[in-house]
Amino acid sequence: MGKRQVVYNAGQIRETNDLVDQEVNLITTEDRVWHGRIESVDQSGVVLRDARKGKHRFPLEQIERIYRDIVTDY
Repeated sequence: MGKRQVVYNAGQIRETNDLVDQEVNLITTEDRVWHGRIESVDQSGVVLRDARKGKHRFPLEQIERIYRDIVTDY
């Protein structure tokens, strides 16, 4: 088994619903990394729920990129 990463930059985030209910790492423009599941994506921002069930809202202009790992068969 292998892994690959799918990286979304700030411009791609608002155009996709593929991130909803996915486990991701979110990197802010301040170089802080948040890990959790995406609850929603809209034109104004992203809502992420962390492992402690805390809910965090990030405006799109504060997001540098989001990436997620995908397990592959090869």
